[in-house]
Amino acid sequence: MNDIYFFSGPCGVGKSTLADAYAKHLTNTGIRKQVYVIHGDDFHQGFVETDYKDSFWKEGQAADQIVWTEILQFNWECIIETAGKVLARGLDVVIDYVVEEEKPLLLKLAKEHAAKLYYVVLTASEDVIRQRIEERGDVEMVERAMFLKKELEELPENRGHVFDNTGKAVSEEVAELYENMESYLCCIEAADDDSAEKLEMASGNSSSEGYAEVSSDNGPEDSGKEFRNDISVQETTVYYRDDKLTIRSMVAEDAKVYYDTYMSYNWHPQMETYENYYREQQNGERLVFVPEYEGKVVGICTLVLHPTEGPWGGQNIPEIVDLCVFFHIHKSGIGSKLLDVAEAEAAKRSDTVFLAVGCHSGYGPAQRIYVKRGYIPDGSGVWYQNRQLDQYAPCVNDDDLLLFMSKELR
Repeated sequence: MNDIYFFSGPCGVGKSTLADAYAKHLTNTGIRKQVYVIHGDDFHQGFVETDYKDSFWKEGQAADQIVWTEILQFNWECIIETAGKVLARGLDVVIDYVVEEEKPLLLKLAKEHAAKLYYVVLTASEDVIRQRIEERGDVEMVERAMFLKKELEELPENRGHVFDNTGKAVSEEVAELYENMESYLCCIEAADDDSAEKLEMASGNSSSEGYAEVSSDNGPEDSGKEFRNDISVQETTVYYRDDKLTIRSMVAEDAKVYYDTYMSYNWHPQMETYENYYREQQNGERLVFVPEYEGKVVGICTLVLHPTEGPWGGQNIPEIVDLCVFFHIHKSGIGSKLLDVAEAEAAKRSDTVFLAVGCHSGYGPAQRIYVKRGYIPDGSGVWYQNRQLDQYAPCVNDDDLLLFMSKELR
C-alpha cells in the first residue's frame, strides 16, 4: 500500500519547505527508496500574472472568481493526475497546496489507488506568517494568508489535522510529525475488494452501477482498520451511478459549494440552510441527493421524510424540496435523474410523494416537467408564505406563491 502525505495551510507557513524535508526524511531513514514531491504552486506559477497582486485579492478572496476558479481547476487537475501516475508506479507521494473545499478529490485519489492519505493542515501565529511573507517579498499576499489561516483552522473537516509550527525548526516539525503521523490519517483504503466495498469515502465512490443504496461501514470490526476523525471520513450513500453521473448523499463540505455557487448567481443564499440540510440528513429527517457530474457537484435535491407544512403536512407523506441543477449543465437530464432517485426513495416509505412549484413564469419549465411526470395539483389552490390562500385573497407572484402537486407511486 502506498502513502499520500498532503500538507495544506495558508501561504507563509512553510508547506513546500516541510514537504521537501519530510520526503527526504522518508528516504534517508530507509522507509522508502524514492518519494515523489509535488508542489502545487509549481503548476500555478505557469500562469503569468500581474506583479500587483493586491488588485486581485479583496478581503482575502479573489476579485475575479471566474479567473480564479479556472486557475484552481487547472492546478488540481494537474496535481491529481500527476499523483495518480506516481502512485500507479508504486511510489509514495508528498504534496503541498492549499486545500479549501477540494478534500473529496484527495479521498477519491486515495480510494482509486488503495492508498493511505495523511492530511496535515499547517498553521502558525499571525506574526510569524506575516514575517515570512514579507521576507520573501510577497506583502500583497498577507491579507490572503490571514483569511486562509482563519478559514482552514475553523473548517470542521480539519479538526484533529491542524499542526502549529510556530517557533519550530523544520527538523523539529519533521521529527514531531513523523512520530505522530498516524494521528493525521484520514483515509484508509483496503487492498482487498471486500474491504474496499465497505470504505465509501466522501467522494461517493462505489463499485455498483445503476440505482443502489450503498452505505459505508467504518470501524475495526468492519474493515480491519482503525478510523479517526469522523468528520473527515464521512459515510456516504450512493443512490445512482453511471459513467459520468453519480448521485450520492451529502457531505459537510457540500454546503459551501451551494453557498458559493448561488452567490455567483447573485442569489441570496444562507449558509445555515445547507448546514441544516446536512444536519437533518444525519438525524434521519431529510434525504439529500447530491449529483456529481465528472466529479463535480452540479445541483441538489432533497426529500423531507415527515413534512409538517403544506396540504399533506403531518401525514408522513414525503415531500420533494429544493430541486436545482446548476445553470451551466441545464438540459442534461440530471434534473430528471434526481427526480427518479427521489421518487424511488419516497416509494420505500409511502404510496404518494408531493412537491410545491412556484407559479410565476420562471418556474414554467419545472411546471411542465412535473405534469409530464404525472404530478397533478392537489386541489387546495395556491399557497402563499406557507398559508393556503382564500378566494380573492391578496398575494404577490413571487417565489413564495406555490402550487402543491402530488404523484401516486404505486
